Amino acid sequence: MKNKTIVSVLVSLAIILVTLIAYRLNIFEKPEYYLHDAQARMFRSGKIADPRVKVILVDEASLQALNNIAGRWPWPRAIWGDLLDYLSIAGARAVLFDILFIEQDKINKNNDKVLISATRASQNVYHSMLLKHEDLDDGSNHVPPALPEDFAKRFALGNVKGELPVRAGTANNDFALPIPHLADAAKGMAVVEFKPDSDGYLRRTIPLREYQGKYFPVLGLAPFMDHDTPVSISEHELKISDRTIPLDSSGRNLINMYGMDHIDTYSISGIFKSLQQIRQGDVEHLLISPDTFKDSIVFVGTSAIGTADLKPIPMSASAPGVFLHAFQASNYLKNDFMKPPAKSFTVLSILLAVLLTTWSVMYSSKLQNRILIPVSALVAYVGMAFISFNLNAQVEMVPFIFATLVTAFTSFAYITFTEGAEKRMVSQLFSQYVSKDVLNEVLHNYQEYMKSSTGQKVEITVLFSDIRGFTTMSETTEPEKIVEMLNVHFKVMADIILKHNGTIDKYIGDAIMAFWGAPVKSESHAEDAVLAGKEMMEGLKEVNQILKEKGFSHEIHIGIGINTGMATIGNIGSDKKMNYTVVGDAVNLSSRLESITKEYKTPLLFSEYTYNKIKDKIDCKLIGNVTVKGREQAVDIYTINQSIS
Repeated sequence: MKNKTIVSVLVSLAIILVTLIAYRLNIFEKPEYYLHDAQARMFRSGKIADPRVKVILVDEASLQALNNIAGRWPWPRAIWGDLLDYLSIAGARAVLFDILFIEQDKINKNNDKVLISATRASQNVYHSMLLKHEDLDDGSNHVPPALPEDFAKRFALGNVKGELPVRAGTANNDFALPIPHLADAAKGMAVVEFKPDSDGYLRRTIPLREYQGKYFPVLGLAPFMDHDTPVSISEHELKISDRTIPLDSSGRNLINMYGMDHIDTYSISGIFKSLQQIRQGDVEHLLISPDTFKDSIVFVGTSAIGTADLKPIPMSASAPGVFLHAFQASNYLKNDFMKPPAKSFTVLSILLAVLLTTWSVMYSSKLQNRILIPVSALVAYVGMAFISFNLNAQVEMVPFIFATLVTAFTSFAYITFTEGAEKRMVSQLFSQYVSKDVLNEVLHNYQEYMKSSTGQKVEITVLFSDIRGFTTMSETTEPEKIVEMLNVHFKVMADIILKHNGTIDKYIGDAIMAFWGAPVKSESHAEDAVLAGKEMMEGLKEVNQILKEKGFSHEIHIGIGINTGMATIGNIGSDKKMNYTVVGDAVNLSSRLESITKEYKTPLLFSEYTYNKIKDKIDCKLIGNVTVKGREQAVDIYTINQSIS
């Protein structure tokens, strides 16, 4: 037990250390992403985005429909002026472009002017910008350029408390702004860069982007923030007005997804068709009514393959990138934010997994508990994680699963080698003494019987059986015949003893010593012993019949003495020879009772101590009161109240 405790502690500490190191090194990151995406598809595919959020897409149909008008992608920017005219008619609350206009139209600058003019007239348009970090390996002392003063003064958030965490060497040091005058015409500016996770999928973003101490919102949050909006940044959350956005340790916001078919999406070709109908005065048969976009937050993006804005997200391996911004806006409107996993909870779960699994496997006596407890813990933890995800709180599962499985495997490997050896030792110790059923019970709780083999005090019932007249018989019979006779007799008697769950202690010449109540404790040990003795007397018929068939001329008869009492049981002997046996006065008395069966002409005798255990179950009769050799106190002796051969 001491060795097992030491091994358990060492195994637990080693696995905890390995798991925490793997967790720290992000080894579990990709499988955790896989489980996150599976949960997102399971629980979020049916979720409906806020109806105030709309998406207008440049899809394959749009490229084909406008090919003769706008030409190949990218389209002339005057086209977007038409879109803004339509959305102005519709009364949209905000229009946000997930399309960068950072280079001037070198062929026809009038197209840029049309877009700028439409943006200024709409007064609800948000354009996109880039803030980025460039790795400079040329050894130059690059000085990050400063943002235009007027641009920063107008679009940077002016009421921000706190700072987002930024790893050293990753601060933004470059930017890309819209074409001249477009920013001046816009209501707001927003950052549109999404950085993929290590597996290439997009799931999260830093909601505010910093450049030289100034903060700008990402596109999905831009319509809810202006220069004076109160913003508070703390270690694990970002507060914008009355909304609290949970952040992970890197300051990122995990986007809560919606079903791909559960966000209002429209083809820009349908918009242009409807605008053409309006201009022609056909307002009764509009393909898409402007009322659809009244008071809506409209995101404009692309989904056509040629536009290069299809991204892998949890809901689809190829989704329009603009959906991420739309999902984030819906998260804000519905206050539907996903809380990232707490690292402290993950560490605690690792400790729990290792300790619970080690305890259950190492110290449970039943195999089913060794398996059931870790499996139940896994099922319960994963179930809790799934429920938590559905309640907008992510729980990391991979570290717990890893810790549980590795601990279980290691612990089972240890007990397979150690307990296997101990079980073989116990099996070897008891197999020659007890029945198969008793042996199975012993092996099932072998650790308890390993203790009993070293010695303990127990209440048992002891049986002694002896062949009458054996000495005379052995003097007149050939040795080979004596051995053959004893083998026949012992086989029949041993089968009867084992049948009644007795333990055969030893064969002493022509005598058999057996006991009940150990190694497996039994409340019926006295009754089992008496019934075994009765059947042994009846079994003499079979013994004598076999001996007659083998040519023996004399029948054999036996005497049986039985006594119940406390005795010491254990593996007794020397380092050369050990014997699992019982010693004590209870043993001596049963031997003395067997020796007086001939004197009382009763083949089966048992003491008053045995009688007191069985008197309500077996019909007995008093034979007398006797003081046996070696005892000063007289004892009543009994037999079964029926004929015994």
